[in-house]
Amino acid sequence: MNRENGAKGAPSAEEEIRRALDQYRMLEGADRVVVGLSGGADSMTLAHFLLRAGVPLLAAHVNHGLRGRDADGDERFVRSWCAENGVGLRVLRADVRKIAGQTGAGLEECGRRVRYRFLESLCGKNDRIATAHTLSDCAETVLLNLTRGCGVKGLSGIPPVRGRIIRPLIGVTRAQVEEYCAFYGLPYVTDRTNFSREYARNRIRLDVVPVLREINPAFEQAVSRMTRLAAADDALLTAQAREKLSAAKRGEGYCARELARLPQPL
Repeated sequence: MNRENGAKGAPSAEEEIRRALDQYRMLEGADRVVVGLSGGADSMTLAHFLLRAGVPLLAAHVNHGLRGRDADGDERFVRSWCAENGVGLRVLRADVRKIAGQTGAGLEECGRRVRYRFLESLCGKNDRIATAHTLSDCAETVLLNLTRGCGVKGLSGIPPVRGRIIRPLIGVTRAQVEEYCAFYGLPYVTDRTNFSREYARNRIRLDVVPVLREINPAFEQAVSRMTRLAAADDALLTAQAREKLSAAKRGEGYCARELARLPQPL
């Protein structure tokens, strides 16, 4: 567990979080926010900010059953913090390894599905789900997508909003998260598997991103500009494709000749 003090000046993350909430109208019409709370620095920053802002909260923690005592320790930490701060909490204990074996999914993908199903199950009609994805996570995702040969959609990274899911930290770097935690003396836990080069994302975070940041110290902000442009391009192409598909509609099918004449991006 880490606990630091002594940061000077208001943490820059606060302005970025407020900007994201306003720009994407993340809380508009929301009755409550169900926040995914792993206990890590990112999710603690998110929960702490929303709590201080007076947003009605319900915390949700998933113990994936993959890290033994460490995972149990994270759960105890989250339970303790929520109790101390008057935040409601729901905990799911899942055997992700067993579920992955039954479904054929990879551990990471299986864990993601379990988390989102749990978060959705806790939501009322007008609730939002807040996850702590940061700008650093988005940059890593873009690099991963590039290695797989992605198109414009893959270059769009992690969307700030998807349905009821909101990501208030999407403009905040990991360094800004650490600054926030230090400023408020906010405790958090560290997942030791984040430093294992067994996982591709970790290798990108530990080995690739530092080199790119040496080339451009504002690398993550540059990726953010690109993802916004790519997302706008993807939205425009998708809208045009829908229009052309509708125009090619013929009874119960479509005119193949019209579709074949469309430019490849459509």
